[in-house]
Amino acid sequence: MSTQQNKELVQRQFDEMWNADKWDSLEEMFAPDYVNHDPYNGDQGRGPQSFKARVQAYRGVLADFDLRIERQLAEGDLVSTYWSLRGTHAGEIEGTAPTGRSVHVEGQLMSRVDDGRFVEEWVHWDTLGFLRGIGALPS
Repeated sequence: MSTQQNKELVQRQFDEMWNADKWDSLEEMFAPDYVNHDPYNGDQGRGPQSFKARVQAYRGVLADFDLRIERQLAEGDLVSTYWSLRGTHAGEIEGTAPTGRSVHVEGQLMSRVDDGRFVEEWVHWDTLGFLRGIGALPS
């Protein structure tokens, strides 16, 4: 696939799965041994279903979930995506009951695509800022 097609695949992931909670294309878009690396979420398992479980967990914490691509760069089989997320704290996380606070967090995602499917991703995001924003940690 071209670098443009790889960028469009990441856009589909954000639009269909993260924002719309639609899963029709899950097996088509993710390799059976897909793995995600997130320092905040250590052992996530492998495969498309582990991705789905992670997305649904985050969507359960934030109402009005709005994940946006701010910038992308692509080279070869890699796509780097700088993103922003907005939502309202509506579900328990880290022992913190829903506060109704609006949150905004930013992060970066590096996606490796092989033959039109995600095979591996690395995410780094402002976890500390998020946890402070919902009141799980002191400012």
